[in-house]
Amino acid sequence: MLSRPRSTSAAGGVPGGLSFVRFLRNLITAALLLLGMSAGNHAAAAGTSPDAPEGRTYGIPDSIKPSEFNGDVRNLPQARPVELHKWNELEGPENRKSKPAKTPAEAAPILLAPMPSPTQNFAGISFSDAVTGGQAGAGWPPDVNGDVGPNHYIESVNDTYAIYSKTGTLLAAFTENSLWSGAATGTPCDANNQGDPVVLHDGLVDRWILTNFAFAVSAGNPVAPFYQCFAVSKTSDPVSGGWWRYAVRMDPGGTGLPPNGKLNDYPKFGLWTDCLYMASNEFTMPAGTFAGTAYASFSRTAMYAGTALSASNSSLGYTASTTTPFTMIPSNLLGTSAGSLPPAGTPNYFVSESTTAFNFEVRKFTPGAGCGSGGTLGAPTTVSQSSYNGSGTGVPQPGTTNTLDTLFDRLMQKVQYRKVGAAESLWVVHDSQASGATNRPQWAQINVTGATVSAAPVQQQIFAPDTTLHRWMASVAVDGQGNMAMGYSLGNATTFPSIYYAGRLVGDALNQLPQTEVALIAGGGSQTNNCGSAACTRWGDYTAMSVDPSDDCTFWYINEYYDT
Repeated sequence: MLSRPRSTSAAGGVPGGLSFVRFLRNLITAALLLLGMSAGNHAAAAGTSPDAPEGRTYGIPDSIKPSEFNGDVRNLPQARPVELHKWNELEGPENRKSKPAKTPAEAAPILLAPMPSPTQNFAGISFSDAVTGGQAGAGWPPDVNGDVGPNHYIESVNDTYAIYSKTGTLLAAFTENSLWSGAATGTPCDANNQGDPVVLHDGLVDRWILTNFAFAVSAGNPVAPFYQCFAVSKTSDPVSGGWWRYAVRMDPGGTGLPPNGKLNDYPKFGLWTDCLYMASNEFTMPAGTFAGTAYASFSRTAMYAGTALSASNSSLGYTASTTTPFTMIPSNLLGTSAGSLPPAGTPNYFVSESTTAFNFEVRKFTPGAGCGSGGTLGAPTTVSQSSYNGSGTGVPQPGTTNTLDTLFDRLMQKVQYRKVGAAESLWVVHDSQASGATNRPQWAQINVTGATVSAAPVQQQIFAPDTTLHRWMASVAVDGQGNMAMGYSLGNATTFPSIYYAGRLVGDALNQLPQTEVALIAGGGSQTNNCGSAACTRWGDYTAMSVDPSDDCTFWYINEYYDT
């Protein structure tokens, strides 16, 4: 998400080890002993999703031929050094939810055995680490992200990618600019990559996608044109197997397309059986006013083959702010077995949090032929959620008056699709708050069996094991048996920001995470530095929980903390 400034002092206030917390294998190799239960807790509710399209997609105006990199990323050239980002958060539409007269009663949490201890845990890239192309960290928030494949874990932060073996050995680390050095696309992707990175592993074909946005900067402000940069691995080997590099303009103008001068902020992605899907919040620059939402589809087949992107295999759409969601996220497919895949012809699901009511909004995206032009974004089906009070106050920290931003009630990545047996579900999470109390994740399981979106969740919970600790920046994933894990930041005025996780087994009581939370990393410091003339309040912006495609059972999680 656009906004960040990070200082470079290595002595004290640096995010020490954006904990590439690998609670990954951690969590679930241990969990292999616990999770042998069958699905059966998916309760379908009545309801159908509207068929009327809310938006359409149109082919990209020009053919985009990829640049090709055939070398080893350990030998990438040096590139233009990254400048520290010093932008403020771009504000979305006003949240107009009517707060309940009193804080709704929450069910007392059921607490059973603690979650398994991590089976492995290693530090990721730290802010001041030296990588190919310069320094790893480039601003606040760090936008910590990552995904896991059969043999590697890839981490991203603003503005660096790091490739690890699954035993924690750092194989390569390089800046976004270094990855794109020599691409010669004639776009900002060549040397003006600006972060908001996302890592995706496609378990169906064992390929990787590294993506971030790019644009020039003048007087501290982003300058059009605005691009999304996609590096797509040519093989399953992200180190020496080569990459295709696509530079896609996200403000091309034209009928139905994002207008010129609109910045594609907070881009989010989901891999499906046919396309790579994308959505982003659109802001008019340099004013920084919210303008609408962009959505897109790109053919996985075309990108993995290095085929030029055109109207026949990719498309963009745009809706204006008066009728658009804010932070809409495509669904991401979990599981690679035949039984895990959605039925043929199933649309992708784009989910957002309503800004006017206590609802999730689920839209079906039906792509055009070959993921090209002519796709439709359906009108929303509203899915109920428990109401909550509060307006997202910052998280206090020990030893400072600086608080941390939680991105109050914005949907967090990823929206996970999981099929267990015949039951199809979306799993989502966002921050909520009790009036005058703590921040706490609200997670939900939404039934979409047979492409019917249920009007009420199968289950949901505002997760608050206590009333004194804040929990925020959560991410969820579900394994092949239907067991769920959620990772998040935890802290308050006496507890340094730390990394915790909790979860549920498929047979546990609905609406609960009774597998009690466990500390992954206890933080050792507060964020006390300034970003320009004001305190740095930004924290994370998102984290990432993934499931290992090797066993469809091991969870990997990455978040951030200060070690000192």
